[in-house]
Amino acid sequence: MAKLGKPGKSYVFMLITALVLITVLSGQLTGQARPAREVGQRLEGISESEQTILEDLFFLTQEIEEMDRGQADIAEEIETLKDKVQAVGGEIENRQRDYESKLDVLKQALVSYQRRGPASYLRIILSTDNLTSFLRSINTIKDLTRNTGELLDCLQQDKRQLLEEQEGLADSITLLESKSEELEEAMARKLQLREEQEAYLNSLREEGAHYRELLANLQDMWDQIKVLFSDIVKEFDRIIGEGKYPMEDLDLKYGLLNVKGTIREDMLNTVYKENSNLTEIVFYFHPGRAEIEVPEKQLVLRGTFSVEGGRALKFVAEEGSFYGMELEKASIDELFRDGYLSIDFGTFLDGITLQSVKVCDGYLKFTIKTFF
Repeated sequence: MAKLGKPGKSYVFMLITALVLITVLSGQLTGQARPAREVGQRLEGISESEQTILEDLFFLTQEIEEMDRGQADIAEEIETLKDKVQAVGGEIENRQRDYESKLDVLKQALVSYQRRGPASYLRIILSTDNLTSFLRSINTIKDLTRNTGELLDCLQQDKRQLLEEQEGLADSITLLESKSEELEEAMARKLQLREEQEAYLNSLREEGAHYRELLANLQDMWDQIKVLFSDIVKEFDRIIGEGKYPMEDLDLKYGLLNVKGTIREDMLNTVYKENSNLTEIVFYFHPGRAEIEVPEKQLVLRGTFSVEGGRALKFVAEEGSFYGMELEKASIDELFRDGYLSIDFGTFLDGITLQSVKVCDGYLKFTIKTFF
């Protein structure tokens, strides 16, 4: 057997290293993917009684999440109000100083007028020896009087504005106190929900650990689908925005007052599947109702379509389920936190105004308003 030279040994060494790395990496990837599959299979395999109990626990989890979001929103509002109160307070101080400064000027002018008296101004007028000086004296006195009057008007206006801002500040402080109370109530409600959930789990006795694990698995899957669905919405928007849906399949029919067309569910599903590397989503259109399903993640959303901004058809989710468990409205809204799933007709047609949309059996029927 021939011995390998140095180049040959180096090649074999690199080959072995590459194989080891591939084995390790593939093992890591498999290890990462397996838990999600195992969790999904486990959730699909639970009994009806287990699903009922798990649904109650998941319902409490959704309420706790909603309280978390509400608490975060209120805390953010409180910080905004604090900044507003601070800014308005600073503005009031500046206006107060300006008001006092102008008030001092007015006092000095009035003191000067009082010292000189009306007779002093009359002497100035009568002491003039020609018409030009007389008119100049009259105008000077008029300017002094007008400036004093304007200063007084300006002070009154500043005072009114100052009082309005002080009232606004008082309202903001009252609102801030109200929001602080809401925050305390939200925190108390969240604590109560956690205690209810824990009490429920404890009531299950020896099965409590089993349901804790199932609930943790379900929560983990829910956290994953929230991220995934946000990506799906963005992906769908990209596909439609790139004009992947064929124009000829809109089946446009031109009338005197409008243009009618359709979007078929099978074509929409095909377009998404052929142009996306993400998890498959499936559209189902029934009379008056639309469904979006993510089969791999056992997510189903039911609702309808509405016209958005005169150029897009927006999916409005009204209810949904996850692994057969009903979703709260707040949880459904959380899926669309980064944007709604919509079909933007600006991709197909320029300068159009969508008039209406109707969900029919297997397709969407839309109407575009014409301008002639």
